[in-house]
Amino acid sequence: MHDRESGAAALRSRADRRLCAPVRGPGPITQRGDRFIGIAWIDLPVEAPERIYQLVAAGLEERFPPLKSLDARVAAAGMAGVNGFPAALTSFVGRTDELAEVADLLASYRLVTVTGPGGVGKTRLAGEVAGRVAGRFADGVWLAELAPVADPAQVAAAVAARLGVREQPGVAAVDALARQQLLLVLDNCEHVIGAAAELCARLLGACDDVRLLVTSREPLAVAGEARYRLAPLSVPGPDGPAGIDGSEAVALFADRARQADARFVLDGDSGPLAVRLAARLDGMPLAIELAAARVEALGLAQLLDRLDDRFRLLVAGDRLAAGRQRSLAATVEWSYQLLDEQERRVFRQLSVFPGPFTLKGAEAVAGDGAAAVVLRLVDCSLLSPPRAGPDGQARYLMLETLRAYGAVLLAGAEEQDHAAEALAGYALRVAEQAAVGLQTSTGELAAAHWLDAEDATMQQVLAWAAARDVAMALRLADALGWWWLLRGRQASHYALL
Repeated sequence: MHDRESGAAALRSRADRRLCAPVRGPGPITQRGDRFIGIAWIDLPVEAPERIYQLVAAGLEERFPPLKSLDARVAAAGMAGVNGFPAALTSFVGRTDELAEVADLLASYRLVTVTGPGGVGKTRLAGEVAGRVAGRFADGVWLAELAPVADPAQVAAAVAARLGVREQPGVAAVDALARQQLLLVLDNCEHVIGAAAELCARLLGACDDVRLLVTSREPLAVAGEARYRLAPLSVPGPDGPAGIDGSEAVALFADRARQADARFVLDGDSGPLAVRLAARLDGMPLAIELAAARVEALGLAQLLDRLDDRFRLLVAGDRLAAGRQRSLAATVEWSYQLLDEQERRVFRQLSVFPGPFTLKGAEAVAGDGAAAVVLRLVDCSLLSPPRAGPDGQARYLMLETLRAYGAVLLAGAEEQDHAAEALAGYALRVAEQAAVGLQTSTGELAAAHWLDAEDATMQQVLAWAAARDVAMALRLADALGWWWLLRGRQASHYALL
């Protein structure tokens, strides 16, 4: 029974105890029935917050307002807290929707995996979500950081040690959690993905009240997993006057720049430069923070000018940061090294695309079998999921930072010329096929949209051919002539020749 005005309730807690008392403060109600629905501090001489259950029976009302909260008292006592996360020393910028969405997923699914490229902010988001939902779990929220675990065989032992669980004769560590009601956060699982997946499957099977929040650059691919792909921070739209308002990426840069240089101000002069920088860095939080740390030494204009050399420029000033987070190059290298040799080769060669590309384009540049690798690279967060281009075809995209890293690797492997020639051949075939369609009333619109979708590739190949293969450049220009005329761009492009 529940008093709507006072918040008093008749409650049943653990199966072996019945307590009735004025109650102040549950965590969010998560389930109904004779099951756990939250935690509360009960005004009786007990030493811990109690699990709260709702009795459901015929004739009893089932819907009630939330119990009055005393969350601060629970947190101050260290009960049902967040354990193992480092203290947040910087503000958390943006991600309002993402926080709510991941928290909601955890209410519906027992395993939620947050995926995304290195440096996108998965760990920080998981920490914020953990703090938000800690009140749901009587035994708290626990972080197990897996990045230092090099041996997959040691994953389960590392997690057990973090939880303070000791294996007993005849009792597995996983079984020791069977009576616990907690959220376990497994951070950075990608390099031990198989062992992490196996552990999660065991926990889901043996521990009904354990929920799992995982961060990884690829999904675990186990039954019951809910996947959440974390995108970069929102970047300014190209059509906005300054693009500052509402841009999480610019807000993050301004906040961290003020931390590095107390005199930094985001104004009419610095604002447009910050907008361009955030867009050049793909809205990636790690890259933005590393760039902001250089504002005092370089100034914003010079910092923007030097982004072509971003991997030497963006190195962390935090000496205590994890190795993979101390530079932009290190975080990308971490992901690249997890690929097999074929995947590395395809990644390098796809970096030659300056914009979105199709599976057919990928195979034209990287060879037969590239399509399957593209899907794998999407899973590994090295390519963005496909989106429909102007021509309606599904197109994949490599973020600029990843593309720049791939270009460095491509040159180092002495594959640059081969990839550029393959891209040029592909562009010429597309342009000549589209040119045929442009000459017909039924095919003109589709052909124009096709070339619209391949615009970035056509521009890059034309410039490359003009410098290296004049005959190809003239042939490509001839095929693109009608499209340029339709789009009013013939003058600027013929000037290139």
